[in-house]
Amino acid sequence: MSISPIPSPVPTPAFLDGGGEMGARIRAFDWASHPLGPPAGWPQALQMAIGLCLHSSFPTAVYWGDDLHLLYNDAWSAIPAEKHPWALGRPAAEVWPDIWHIVGDQFRQVLATGEGIALYDQLLPMERGGQPRDTWWNYSFTAIRHADGAIGGIFNQGNDTTELVLGRRRRQAEVERLRELFRQAPAPVALLRGPEHVFEIANDAYQQLIGHREVLGKPVRAALPELQDQGFLEILDRVFASGESYRGTSASVQLTRAPDGPKEERLVDFVFQPVRDNGGNVESIFVQANDVTDRARAEAQLRTSAWQLGEERARLAVLVEAEQRAQRSLHLLNQNLEALVSARTAELSTLMSEQRATIDRQRAMFETSFIYQGFMTPTGTLLDANTASLEGIQARLADVVGRPFWDTPWFDRTPGMAQEVHRAVQAAGSGQQVQKVIDVILPGGPRRFDFSLRPVFNARREVIGIVPEAIDITGRG
Repeated sequence: MSISPIPSPVPTPAFLDGGGEMGARIRAFDWASHPLGPPAGWPQALQMAIGLCLHSSFPTAVYWGDDLHLLYNDAWSAIPAEKHPWALGRPAAEVWPDIWHIVGDQFRQVLATGEGIALYDQLLPMERGGQPRDTWWNYSFTAIRHADGAIGGIFNQGNDTTELVLGRRRRQAEVERLRELFRQAPAPVALLRGPEHVFEIANDAYQQLIGHREVLGKPVRAALPELQDQGFLEILDRVFASGESYRGTSASVQLTRAPDGPKEERLVDFVFQPVRDNGGNVESIFVQANDVTDRARAEAQLRTSAWQLGEERARLAVLVEAEQRAQRSLHLLNQNLEALVSARTAELSTLMSEQRATIDRQRAMFETSFIYQGFMTPTGTLLDANTASLEGIQARLADVVGRPFWDTPWFDRTPGMAQEVHRAVQAAGSGQQVQKVIDVILPGGPRRFDFSLRPVFNARREVIGIVPEAIDITGRG
């Protein structure tokens, strides 16, 4: 009677050694029943690509074969979200039905031409938690070739840039709000970004000072070329480098205030104030200017008059009475000038105080209102919500900010309400005011609200935000 030998375990191919969690999952996968077959029989090109993939610290995936079966490393496993680890070994079209209308053509292009592609901040509307969400990505597709040059699959690397894209959009929205506030300021103001001093904001008064030129998005050197060799650009460089503000008084500046016109001398009082980021580094320079040309010329004329009066007094000493009359006139002129300057300064100070008080009152009304109220982008991303509305859903502001308005606890307990609110947000984003009565289920129970979405426009009648408001009318019939 003979005893059959115990079969030896199939050794793991060397190219699958290591690789963390995904290396272990790939080794344990039932490849014998999979279209790719056991790893020991995989083509050399696929073995090399998987070896690179598993040992890369960058999010990396390999799509192989006619159906582009998916293999990936630990760093890439966060990309499919709840589809991980189910996605391992699945065809690409099965893993990405939500974005196949975008990436499918890209896969086919690389397979057909053999030329890789790289995309930056590509919008991919992926499903997350059963809901479509806009996400943005940097990624590349590179053809993987066999030894004979034939294409066997695609090597994919990429990373999520959603937070960067949304951060830029939030910053741009904040800039738009600041630009609108500064635009209405009575004094010329501008904001210069970065070491090249690129115009980010220039209000109406500043535009009037420089002759209404298109300067936004341009460095000072290109936007106002006549400032070369006048010393102002060097002062801006010093302020940005040192972080110390600079103040000028009655400074002479030559400005070209009309197309193809001559340079015109203006006298300005100005301040260059550095603006720091959260890390304490200078990122911009705030410019405030005041055209004092008329005042300075009046003062110069006054000084000239005083000199002429002195000469006249020395030459016509006998005309004492005339000299006294001239001195009284001079004194009265000085008083009138000082009173005019003081009154204008007080007027500007009062205007700025009233603007600050208006902003404070508006914020206080927003926070103390019994009305549910908030603010969102034109596409429906929630930016703010008052205390009354947050108490209604027993949540904090951080729980809802940055989320689509319809995908928040005000609506997610009410069947079909998220879709209805989504349609209402789209209507408000196009400039329509929406008002209706809605019944929703909140943590405290069913409530009925008089609900409205009010678009907010800038001076160009562009929608820059939406204000949602709701009044609880539960029990009113």
